[in-house]
Amino acid sequence: MEILVHKKNNDAFLSFLYLFMIVSLSFSSSSLEWLEKNTNSHQANHSNSGQNHDELISGVSFLNFSGPISHSSMINATWYAEVLVEESYGTDLLGNRTMGLLNQIDSELGNSDGWLDYEEAEDFAEMVLVERNWSNAYMGGCCRFDYSPMMAVGDPSIVVQPPEIGPVNRTDVFWGWTESANLTGISDGRVLRLIDLPRVGGIIEEVPLWVDLPDGWEFRFSPMSELISGEPNTFLVNRSKAPVAYDIRITIDANEPPRISGNKFPSSSTTTLDRIISFSSTCSDSQLEVPIVQWIVSLENITVHTHQNPWVEFAPLELGFSHGDSLNVTATCTDSHGSSSIWKSNSVVDAVFPTWSGTITSNEQENIDVEREVIEVPAGTMIQFYVNASDDSGLPVSLEMHTNISNGWRQTGITETIFHFTANQGFEVNGPHLDLYSRHIQRSPTEIAVQLLVIDDAGNTISEEWTVRVLDSSPPTIIPKLFSNEIEIEFDEAHEGDNLTLDLSHSYDDLDDINRLAWSIWVHDISQNELPDLLVSNVNWTEAESTSIPLLSRGFHEIIVNSTDSKGNSIEQIIDIVILPKRGAHISIIETSFSGERVGEMGTLLVTYQNEGTDDAYARVCLSDICGRWSEQPISATLESGPKIGTIEFQFEIKSEDIQNLTLQWDSNAAGTNGEIEINVSLGSQDPRSNNYGIIMMIAIPALLLAGLLLFKNRNSKLS
Repeated sequence: MEILVHKKNNDAFLSFLYLFMIVSLSFSSSSLEWLEKNTNSHQANHSNSGQNHDELISGVSFLNFSGPISHSSMINATWYAEVLVEESYGTDLLGNRTMGLLNQIDSELGNSDGWLDYEEAEDFAEMVLVERNWSNAYMGGCCRFDYSPMMAVGDPSIVVQPPEIGPVNRTDVFWGWTESANLTGISDGRVLRLIDLPRVGGIIEEVPLWVDLPDGWEFRFSPMSELISGEPNTFLVNRSKAPVAYDIRITIDANEPPRISGNKFPSSSTTTLDRIISFSSTCSDSQLEVPIVQWIVSLENITVHTHQNPWVEFAPLELGFSHGDSLNVTATCTDSHGSSSIWKSNSVVDAVFPTWSGTITSNEQENIDVEREVIEVPAGTMIQFYVNASDDSGLPVSLEMHTNISNGWRQTGITETIFHFTANQGFEVNGPHLDLYSRHIQRSPTEIAVQLLVIDDAGNTISEEWTVRVLDSSPPTIIPKLFSNEIEIEFDEAHEGDNLTLDLSHSYDDLDDINRLAWSIWVHDISQNELPDLLVSNVNWTEAESTSIPLLSRGFHEIIVNSTDSKGNSIEQIIDIVILPKRGAHISIIETSFSGERVGEMGTLLVTYQNEGTDDAYARVCLSDICGRWSEQPISATLESGPKIGTIEFQFEIKSEDIQNLTLQWDSNAAGTNGEIEINVSLGSQDPRSNNYGIIMMIAIPALLLAGLLLFKNRNSKLS
């Protein structure tokens, strides 16, 4: 055991410890060279950053595997560590750790006089020596190999630097130690080797650990790879940054060449002469390895270009290639051990463009000259392009057709293909998505841009372009709306008596100005076997935009609208319209029947009335201020049956031969209206609206129907 007095200069202390280790340890020459290299590196880094007294623990450790590694064999390594600890960081070798080291030594090993003397420092150094005198390298904070602790060959060499003698209330006081040992272990029978580094909170774990592997060996994997940096053969482990107290397991293995894969774009067996081609590679190896990719481009076994990068691009023409030359590209991926893998690409330079021939047809024209730059066809025409391509290489030729019909419109084929599409004006030309002014003005016909691409295997491309102009062959679009008293209604909401207007302002033509259209409008009562009534004939937009509809009877009708554009494209649209019974309540008396003979007797009045409106109405009969009961059920007209008929019976005492103030009163809560109708009756006479005619019709109609039925049967019997 050797005890050294602490020096203020930490770099001098590290140099002294290093010289001591060279003298005291029997390292192999290779171990000493590796130790010197990494120690000098550590000292240089420490010197450049300056003494950082905020770091309570500093230093470095080294684990050097000095011999070959194989399965089921002895493993040799050397261990070296230097640790420097600030006095404020107490030690768990003594009690009251929070007091700081100087107070711990003075109170636990000394006389608590506030002064650290030589004997107290020496006692503490001896305590550290005993604590660090380990033989099990795993327990000493170093390592375990293939699940078995590495063991020290003999006793480790330990040098302790106790804190300087002086008062205990000082700052910037340090103590530390260095240790070294030759280690041995045993590997198991597996292919991969495991190194376990303990992380249980010891001071030795707070300093970085350099691990150096034999030539040909490399780091492969660790679950805590974020703590590891450096090179595959020599790497640094920062155990102090481990998030958990757990072993840091590292997998090592004999070096293997890196794995490389490559791609050529375009990916073809031939290469264009004057266009840029690119090559890329993916080179993978262990986590710490950064392999280098070297590209070599050769012409007739002569290197014409080199490039160090994961990718390279060039135009063969720029490197002296010509048509028919063989283009050889090699990518070599090399790791830090000098092992490499190769990827190659061989292609032939093709400078000859493909050729094509073909025809253009449509359902309107059998043949269209392919030399025409502008092709005019009516809207709705199906156009077909028959394309046949070839290349001197004999390889298939790619065909592509692009148009602006829609975003991304594209059709493809190989060597011989039929491309086709339908030429329409398109929704964007005109339509309800535009405001009324915009859809009524003159518009230009749609022009479809067509591009044909003929591409050979090398990427040599020729292009042919046409413009397809879509001519006007579509009729106008009629968008009718119905208004009643200037309020828009649906076509099944109109009533008898409504003042109706047909509004066509939302209509449009795909290309023509709205004022260039001709309009004709008819109205037809489909319940009548008659021709439609013509409202307007061949009029312009000013007259047709808003057209008054004559009063229509209850039932089903048709409005027929015809529109023709300047090219003669015509459309006739039938609009079904339903006329409901009158709005509100419309009460009238159909007939009355009165029975009564003498004054003083009771008379009976029977009133038959109807409601021609769609709103419910109640009715009753009144004689002056004497009224009967309201009808039990309201009545209203319907589309199917027309006016609704109701009857009311009213009995009263006859007080005079001339009966006055007799009325039918009605009330419609739904319509918000009411009224009364005068009824004139007297003894020996009836109201002029009495039902003589009604009675006759009630008798005559069934009689006529019966006679017709008998005649029909008689005729059928004669025919048979």
